[in-house]
Amino acid sequence: MRRYFRISIGALFWGCILALGVRLLTSARGTEVSTLSKLHEFFSQEEQRLVVRFPGTVRIMVGDDVEVAGFHAGEVEALLDENGKVLPWIGAEVGAVRIRFYDSQRVALHADASARLVLVPLAAAWVVQTLFTNEKIPRIAEEWNRTMLIHREEIFDVLTPILRDVIIDLERHVETELPDFLKRHSERIKALGDSMESQLEREQFASLFEREIWPIAQPKVRPIIEEISREVWKKLPVWGLTWRLAYQNLPLTRDDYLKEAWVTFLEGQVVPIFLSHSEEILEAARDVAREAFEKKEVRETLRQAFAGLIQEPGFHELCQIFLQEVLLDNPRFHETMLRRWSAPEVQSALAAASTHIEPMVRRMGDIVLGTRKEGITPEFARVLRSQILLKDGQRIVIDPGSETAPALTATALEARIELELEN
Repeated sequence: MRRYFRISIGALFWGCILALGVRLLTSARGTEVSTLSKLHEFFSQEEQRLVVRFPGTVRIMVGDDVEVAGFHAGEVEALLDENGKVLPWIGAEVGAVRIRFYDSQRVALHADASARLVLVPLAAAWVVQTLFTNEKIPRIAEEWNRTMLIHREEIFDVLTPILRDVIIDLERHVETELPDFLKRHSERIKALGDSMESQLEREQFASLFEREIWPIAQPKVRPIIEEISREVWKKLPVWGLTWRLAYQNLPLTRDDYLKEAWVTFLEGQVVPIFLSHSEEILEAARDVAREAFEKKEVRETLRQAFAGLIQEPGFHELCQIFLQEVLLDNPRFHETMLRRWSAPEVQSALAAASTHIEPMVRRMGDIVLGTRKEGITPEFARVLRSQILLKDGQRIVIDPGSETAPALTATALEARIELELEN
């Protein structure tokens, strides 16, 4: 008897629970439809699928993201062959895929819908564009302005001597390496000169020099030339050159006595004289260049010449070779820079400047990369996934079209391919 009583009580309890659950599921509770109706609708609806075709074969994988109106709305469900049949592969180079939307009620496609395959490039430009968004750049600038406004004079007083010495080291290095570089690539340089000469007539340069530049240069250069000429004339061994000329014309003698004496005179006397006036020559050249560039006709002519030079592929190639041979791949340049940055005075100056710069850099890093408290930023997470983990390298973006257009009846969309930097 007691056993039947417990069974009756238990059945009554679970019957009440079941009745309450049915009541909760079937009650609208202020909404248009009941929970049971929503569950029935969810389980009875068919998933929305769409075929996307590409203009060529692309490397794509099952599970790649599908984005609609900026939201993660689906994924690549299957790879298709040229006949539209499903391929039993997870990843391959194909010309079409079938995508599946997670929520068919939220994805309403219209007749003017379009699709595109967006590729994330493995390039520094994309990383910079992704990390430094339009919202973050003003915040970074604000941090920079705040630090420089408060500690500007202290930082400049410390760093200016370092930068000045680095520039001087760079000038000396280039001055030392430039003659050998010009000698090694004389043919390339001659070809560029011929190209410039072909673009602008030689008579045009000659006329420009005679009409605009020479009137400026003459009064500045003439005194220097006259002074050098007087010094050279004083050193000129007239008697020695004369008797050598007479001697080499005698029978049974060499015919290079005069040439040998002249070369010795040039190397031993003339070159030192010119070097002693090098500062005056450089100063005169600077003055002539400054005044010449103030003339509109000179600027326009040189602009045309250098515009043509910059567009030459050979010029870009020569610049790249210069950077590699003189700077990037040059061990002497590396040693010079390492010696400069390892100097005790530089290290102490950098340590003093870092007391103001390091907090600013840390705050900028928090803006771009994230903090320990709040975690990394979505932009940095995206960079890590694409550039380090090689994930999310591409996605299919569906533009649902305008709401005034009729519903999409086609079962496939033609997609274009573009890099994310083009957005």
